[in-house]
Amino acid sequence: MHVHCNHSSDAISKPETIMQTAKSKGLVVAITDHNTVSAWPLFQKLSKEMSWPFIQGEEVKVIESGKCTGEIIGLFLQGKVKPGSAGEVFDAIHGQGGLAMVVHPFDVFRNDFHGLKDFVKRIDLLEVFNSRTTLESHNKKAFEFAEKHGLPKTANSDAHIPEEIGMSFTEVNASTLEEARRELLMGRAKLHTEKSPITVHFYTTLAKLNLVKDR
Repeated sequence: MHVHCNHSSDAISKPETIMQTAKSKGLVVAITDHNTVSAWPLFQKLSKEMSWPFIQGEEVKVIESGKCTGEIIGLFLQGKVKPGSAGEVFDAIHGQGGLAMVVHPFDVFRNDFHGLKDFVKRIDLLEVFNSRTTLESHNKKAFEFAEKHGLPKTANSDAHIPEEIGMSFTEVNASTLEEARRELLMGRAKLHTEKSPITVHFYTTLAKLNLVKDR
């Protein structure tokens, strides 16, 4: 539920590669590019051609006083969500009937979420394991926060390159996306967790410089 394609400036995976990899691994992925949904039409086309679903998502920056104070992923969206204050982003996601998932909330190296306790009642899902989080303590803090506040948990790869897809994922007992949505909200999920090698961050840097592409 946290996958980036090459429509994110720091990712290299082609939509075709993502869908082929997902289907081969038996995974349904959410496409959650940074502040854009420009890849959705291509994924919709690929989904029909391959008879394999995907989840429409977006990773949205939270902006307070001109600074980024966290990121929220909207899942099961109908359209784009603009960056804004935490309240504005939550409202926009929920206004579409989507689920709001706060991601890497304690990772100080990658937009940790400020004032998390103030928004507990508005968080649908909390990412408690992110394969790209460097320090194990940051994922541990997220898990402990979810436990304390009774929040449904997710584990995600945060894939930016094809090899990362499925490093971590969240398993629910469902045969449709709507059933999966319900199971996630109920917190009935099994988390599969595996850290990505530190080298994936080098690919992110190279992607930003347009020095590496998907094969």
